[in-house]
Amino acid sequence: MRAYIEESSTPIYQRIAHSLGRYLASSGMDVFTVKPKGFNASSFQDFLSVQDGSSLYVSNGGASNIIQSRIPDRKEYFFEVFPGKLIFLHQDKILSGLNFVENILKIIAWKNIASRSFHLCIEPNDLVDLKSVGIFNAAIVPHATEIEPSDPCENFFDYNVSFVGHVVPSSYRSLFDEKRIQDFIDRALEIKCGDFAASLHDHVGYFSKSAAEILGDKEDREIIRIAYSQWLRTQLKNQSLQFRGWLLEHADIGRLTIFGGDPAYLHGVDRDIKIDRPGIFYSPATHDLQKTKEIFRQSRININITSLQFDHAVVNRFHDVTMSGGLCLTEPLPGLSELTSAYDDISFRTISDLEDRVKYFSRPENLRQRTALIKMLQKDINQNSGYPMILKFILSAIKSLG
Repeated sequence: MRAYIEESSTPIYQRIAHSLGRYLASSGMDVFTVKPKGFNASSFQDFLSVQDGSSLYVSNGGASNIIQSRIPDRKEYFFEVFPGKLIFLHQDKILSGLNFVENILKIIAWKNIASRSFHLCIEPNDLVDLKSVGIFNAAIVPHATEIEPSDPCENFFDYNVSFVGHVVPSSYRSLFDEKRIQDFIDRALEIKCGDFAASLHDHVGYFSKSAAEILGDKEDREIIRIAYSQWLRTQLKNQSLQFRGWLLEHADIGRLTIFGGDPAYLHGVDRDIKIDRPGIFYSPATHDLQKTKEIFRQSRININITSLQFDHAVVNRFHDVTMSGGLCLTEPLPGLSELTSAYDDISFRTISDLEDRVKYFSRPENLRQRTALIKMLQKDINQNSGYPMILKFILSAIKSLG
């Protein structure tokens, strides 16, 4: 089988595309990398349309992949003119980053190609949403990392507690003019601040159901409900940096080094707002994977704060840190207990929980336990997630599509 996998301008999706491509090739497929910069809209459409029905296209970059864009001056998406099989490997919410109307249009387009496409999701709620609109070719997959396990550091650490990623002060919030939406966000933040592992599924469901009853005809109501709920999830995602800021502002965890911080530079904006709190220090973001791995390993404790659109998934930051030999503390979302039996040792539901975990693993007498725990987590990650498992799901999906 000839398989195409598209590169992405987003570094993490680029890593996934390259790693997944190698595993697809190892299964005997002829794998070709699609580089979007080599096409314009017309030439890309021509390239897709001349493929035969036995070929495969894998998209793992969501809306950042060109194949998931609409053809200029047409109602169709590029994936609709590809005659072969399509695998959508969703590494975020299935409609992350799109507006409400775009969500509706993409759901309809996915329905148009439902018989020759398959969706692999990291959130069970997305599976339910797809099936509710008549898209049944879907399954849940875990996240993965290509990083091989490294031995934990056992003596000298360069950093005490580290946070690698994007975060801004909690005061830097954009408010909605529509009071109903702002109330929705405020209540969601209230729920999450009380319990970092709390699901927002019911909260989102209530708002999306009521909106669908107002906006749509009966036959269109389910598509509108899903489109609206996915849009609400995107609004929650947009509050994640401020939520992380609130958590780090209030946690008494000693010296904390933030690698990255304000992501404005990614959008060409000259801004660098920082959390102003004693004990917090900043270091520039690194885009070199080897350097990032060393930060993870040389930090006594790494903190992951999951983006607010997720109720279940353990994101690949946790995998990357652990396989690099670092200790990662994160929220006890359901996916964590599915990944490892040691979930309780490394998770926190409240700021008090986080403070207790940091204090515990900062004590020299617990260093040996820390090392053993990391090695156990590495084995669990290899056993319960990873690219070999994702490959099995893809091969199964291809078989089911006939």
